[in-house]
Amino acid sequence: MNTSSPRAACRGGLIGKLLVFLVLLLAVAALAWAFFLPQIVTTALHKRTQFDVTVSELTANPFTSRVVIRGLVLRNPSSFPISDFVHVREFRAELNLPSLFSDRLVIEDAAINIEKLALVKNAAGERNIQLFQERLLGGSTTEDKPATDEPRSEKSREFLIRHLELRFDQLVIADAGNSAPRVLNLNLNHTYENVDNPTALAAPIAAQLVQRSGLLNRLLEKIMPGEKESAK
Repeated sequence: MNTSSPRAACRGGLIGKLLVFLVLLLAVAALAWAFFLPQIVTTALHKRTQFDVTVSELTANPFTSRVVIRGLVLRNPSSFPISDFVHVREFRAELNLPSLFSDRLVIEDAAINIEKLALVKNAAGERNIQLFQERLLGGSTTEDKPATDEPRSEKSREFLIRHLELRFDQLVIADAGNSAPRVLNLNLNHTYENVDNPTALAAPIAAQLVQRSGLLNRLLEKIMPGEKESAK
């Protein structure tokens, strides 16, 4: 059990980075939707990443910087064994508007309700999390460079989320080499204050993964970067 705990913590940290990335992306994208037609934004995201994006409802006030997104679904490209990537029931945020033009993005209040997050690896060895971030940010998608890509995301723009409510229901693990995806019901509810690092989101997620160590950790090792990569 002791050897599985650091592995679960590492995986939880990687999921934490994705969650922060999602919060920041949705907040900024929602404001973009306020100025442009939603179809233009979703089409641009698909053209850049090849991941399909659909939204059931969006409201954004560019004057108060309050945004609400409901029914957001992000789907994997056809090269992945399953289409599921991210299903967000609801996302709400209030941005500090002047911070959009500074070196540090500040979100005063946010809440994200995640129905499902699927970590998927295709037959070519590509991971949906890394591929989406690299394509969106314009980085390399080469599988042989995870160690060099990792610091690149760390050096991205600074942020502060003063208050964040997270609900995270289901984690799905899928590998093109396995016959069927594995589903883990996390049913996580957690409130955070003054988040300025993805590591802050990782602790409750890692705790859930530790409780379900063993088979889950072996599955995660196939999907997420291994210990050798994270140790570098």
